[in-house]
Order: sequence, then structure tokens, then C-alpha cells
Amino acid sequence: MPHVQPVITRASTSLADARTRALQLYRTWQKGVPKYMIDYHLCMPQSVVRAKIREEFEKNRFVSDPRAIDVLLLKGRMEYEETYNVWKQYSHVLRYFDSNEGAAEPAGFVDRFIEGRA
Repeated sequence: MPHVQPVITRASTSLADARTRALQLYRTWQKGVPKYMIDYHLCMPQSVVRAKIREEFEKNRFVSDPRAIDVLLLKGRMEYEETYNVWKQYSHVLRYFDSNEGAAEPAGFVDRFIEGRA
């Protein structure tokens, strides 16, 4: 049975401390990629998984409030623990790789009518 250290909730003492903890979490995620590939039977190259992990971290790159960073670190650590211990289903993991993520819905007749294009 896989074992991950329990999530420790502690506040970062400074922005530098929060940055160090974020890098540590990032490295932990990256080191686990081969295990995720096996456990979830992912049919994609490791580089794609690693790029997606990086993209998820890059979304919050410019957060500068240490308390907000601590919340993000806690959520990231919980997500890691769920993934590492295979508490997620295959579909939950694949949801991160959905190509329609963020794509706008095609405008229907009513939407175009309201905008004055129909």
C-alpha cells in the first residue's frame, strides 16, 4: 500500500519560505509522474504529464500573499496525496488533460440575436 507523509498545515513565515515550499511540492509532483503513469494506465508520454503539472503550477505563479499561497499549497498537497494513493478514478485524472478546457461554447442563435449579429 503506498504511503505518503500526512499533510502538515503550517503557515509560511515569509514569501521566500512559501516559494521554497511551492518548489518542494512541485518537485514531489514531478518525481511521482512514473508512478501515476503506471497506476492510472495513462496512454500519453511522460512529457505531457509533466507539462500539465507545470501548467497547473504556473497558473498561480504571480500570487504574492503568503496566506493565499499556504492555501494553494495545502490544496496541492491534498491533490497529490489523493493522486499518489490512487484515491482518484481514471476519469478524474483525465479531466486535467481535457482539450476543451476553457474553450467557449459555440454561440447559438439566441446569443447571436442578443449581440445583434443575427
